[in-house]
Amino acid sequence: MPELENDTDVPKLWAEPGTLLGMMQRGRGACYREARAEPVVAGNLVVECIVHDPRWDHQVEQRSWLYATLVADVGVELSRLRAAYDGPADPTGDADAWLATGVLERLARRGVDGAVTELRHYLRSGRDLDQALDSLIPFAEHPEAEGLLNDVLEVADDEQLGSVLAPFGQLRDLSAPPWPAWRRASASIERVVVAAKHIRESAEVFDRTGREATNRERVLQAAAEANLVTSISELTEDDWETTLLRIAPNLLQDNATPRVIPIAVRKALRKLRSPQALTWARTYATLDDTVGRTALSQFADLAETSDAPRVFEFLTEAVSRGNNYLYDQCDLVSALGRLNHAAVRATIDEIFDNTLYSYLRIRCATALSRLAPAFADERAVECLDDCEPETRELGITHANLAVPAIRARLGRIADDPTEEDDNRRAATDRIMQRR
Repeated sequence: MPELENDTDVPKLWAEPGTLLGMMQRGRGACYREARAEPVVAGNLVVECIVHDPRWDHQVEQRSWLYATLVADVGVELSRLRAAYDGPADPTGDADAWLATGVLERLARRGVDGAVTELRHYLRSGRDLDQALDSLIPFAEHPEAEGLLNDVLEVADDEQLGSVLAPFGQLRDLSAPPWPAWRRASASIERVVVAAKHIRESAEVFDRTGREATNRERVLQAAAEANLVTSISELTEDDWETTLLRIAPNLLQDNATPRVIPIAVRKALRKLRSPQALTWARTYATLDDTVGRTALSQFADLAETSDAPRVFEFLTEAVSRGNNYLYDQCDLVSALGRLNHAAVRATIDEIFDNTLYSYLRIRCATALSRLAPAFADERAVECLDDCEPETRELGITHANLAVPAIRARLGRIADDPTEEDDNRRAATDRIMQRR
């Protein structure tokens, strides 16, 4: 596997996008058929992907559905996934095990023997109680979960249990199994529940009395402190937009401004839909700095048909600049799809194949569903097995039902307990429409 960077834990290098490993790392549905043709090789590769998380953005990208499907279909021994959490534990959250526990949870939902047992093994490792219980609680009545309460009490003290029962002051739903039975069976659990309820009530009182400033108030206060505006209280709604567009460049590029202010500025800008806002975005849009990239995002959101060639130029440049511009590519691909700019189709096809970021592939698939005449017979088929549920949804919606293999695939989606409910319903609806 590629070497990992110390600061971001993101691979410096990925396998070539057309190889089986490269497709697995990226979460492309195209890996599925090849994996089934080479089960031993594929099994080794998917374990490596689970153990050494290849996602560009660990917070949002999904891989557990695809990797669980591969693990089940090529026959991987589940104990091999323990390698994901055999290193030192991270006290701030066990990100190393995110994929492994997610995959095991999906496998448990599929009824794969040993999945719940492996989740209990993770629980007993004591690495992250919250993560372990989130995965295990849905299977508390499973035969492999017998004695789970004893495991919990052995690995967790009252403080750890309290943080699980009331994370950030928000009490879990303790009316559903197994909590009522566990409270009756354990004085320790009951004691922690009572304490957690008290924490929640205190937090609710604090929340009711606290008052958070709005984005507008934050922005205007920062602008006043920088002598960019006066007479804040007299600003009308029309004045607010004009003022925001005038002060935004200063606040976005001021390194002395608290981080919350540029965030508030960007949120406020995203709400603007006027011709004035589009003119501002056209003027400032570049890929070179914070102001330019903020304006570029606004430009992509508001661009009109006549802007499409310039948007395409920005996309070409963003691709040439590499992975640090993936989020810009997301905005630009979405814009070009919305604008039905057919000239960009080959470029978006290439991004679909190569991108490391599966959220960008969602945008590519959405655009291609509008731009590519053969989408139903080509890309939509691959989308059915993509790692992201939104991409699979596009496949479900567009794949050619006249093909028997597509109908069979939709049937498996409809019956898949690990698939998103919306996708299962959509697959069922399409099958019914064919009848």
